[in-house]
Amino acid sequence: MAEVNTDAVYKKIKKQNGEGVAKVIREAVLLDVPNIVHILEFAGNNPNEVQELVPIIREIYKTQKKSEYKTDKNPLELLSDAGYDAFVVENAEQKNSIKKYFRSGEELCTFGDPHRHENYYIIHAVKRGADKIKPSDNPERQDEYGTSVISIQIAKDGGFISIKNRYNHTVNNPDNTFDSNPDKIIPGLTNSLKRYFHVFFNTAESEMPDNFRMVNDRLVRYNYEIHNIYFGPDYYFSGSEITRLNNDYELMLDCFILDTRNGKIQNPAELNSWNYPVDTTYRLLVDLLQEKKLKVKLNPDNKKEKIVLVDGIDLMHVMNGQMTELFLPGIKKTDHDLFGFAYGLKKLSMPDVRAIGDNFLLGNTVLDSLYMPKLQRTGKDFLTGNQNLSELNLPELVDMGQYSLQNNHNLVSINCPKVEWLGHLSSDQPRLKYFYAPYLDHNQLEWFVRSAVQNENYEIAFAIAKEKVHQKIDAMTDDAKFHIAFLHKKYQANNE
Repeated sequence: MAEVNTDAVYKKIKKQNGEGVAKVIREAVLLDVPNIVHILEFAGNNPNEVQELVPIIREIYKTQKKSEYKTDKNPLELLSDAGYDAFVVENAEQKNSIKKYFRSGEELCTFGDPHRHENYYIIHAVKRGADKIKPSDNPERQDEYGTSVISIQIAKDGGFISIKNRYNHTVNNPDNTFDSNPDKIIPGLTNSLKRYFHVFFNTAESEMPDNFRMVNDRLVRYNYEIHNIYFGPDYYFSGSEITRLNNDYELMLDCFILDTRNGKIQNPAELNSWNYPVDTTYRLLVDLLQEKKLKVKLNPDNKKEKIVLVDGIDLMHVMNGQMTELFLPGIKKTDHDLFGFAYGLKKLSMPDVRAIGDNFLLGNTVLDSLYMPKLQRTGKDFLTGNQNLSELNLPELVDMGQYSLQNNHNLVSINCPKVEWLGHLSSDQPRLKYFYAPYLDHNQLEWFVRSAVQNENYEIAFAIAKEKVHQKIDAMTDDAKFHIAFLHKKYQANNE
């Protein structure tokens, strides 16, 4: 065998994935792995992420001494030994026959895909007694409930396997249950599946990092999985087929594809066509971009970030296939379920918006700037899970929907000088130092004060007791008055 020119390989990886990744591969002594440049083609340019791939590369490609468990049993027999009642899906009725085991909002996307069983070999497996297994209060992908009903799906052209979870999108990376390694269900299942369906796919004992999948012989990084389609910075894949964008004129916007020549938007995951997940961002982008004059330029302050100008106005920043900044003037009202997958959005400006629908910008953990000076009303679950936002300044807000701002534990300041209803705003805000809402409904104020005291979050409650809000104390119950009196006393004691 010819000796590998590792210096040449290093240079190719450096050009393709960046110097940091090239150094990781060199230090791990993996430059001599056959086709290593090809294996890393879609692995991205983050050295820390690629470092997590090193054990997998070494296991599958470097040593190639992985022992395979031999068995004469077919997959259904092995799954039975593992405690599952399993069957091969042959038609649409069988494909959806396990739907009864899934809670509302956690149904597999498979159920809504009319062609899934035509493109994939599917085995549904139900743990005996699954109907009696209850979901955990702290769900984990590998817990008893999550693995009690699984769906093993293998692309019919080979190269890709996914094991789906009963929790589905309630847990992280649900399509990679058991690390999509059948032998982690029961030894021998991997070989049995390959033999039974006459397909090939790679698996590893090492745990696959989040946001990576094996596609044929490549390690592929992705940002989002929606309806069994995985979206990367300038490509997407379903099964073993990777579709590249034309970087001359196509731009990935989270899970949508913008044609910068004409503003047309592709929606590969067909969001809004199935019951779950729902997202109305597609309609907004069509209205915003289609048939407009577009120009794309590099951000002079960050060459990795692109700026999209619409009719000469800087409306959008995009980096690694994700929208990072949005400036949306003129929009006065939004639909429900907007920006459901805008997980990379850091800055959002909507200077004219008055009303926001339900489920707005859920689960974004990087947003640090929000500008909505005219916002008056929001639906339920407004900004829920936005764990990075530190300041909320909504000077015209009157009514915020129920369960908004839940799990937003980095809020330091809330300024809503006209708000009357804050929709069960959680007082579990450990960093909150400033809270101003002088016209807050007295029932809400009572609940908030009581909750703050119970959580020993006295600093928030001090702000309430000190500000004009205390003018509503007379309308409160005796229990609430007791809490307010307690706060006054404790505040005075702490400040003597």
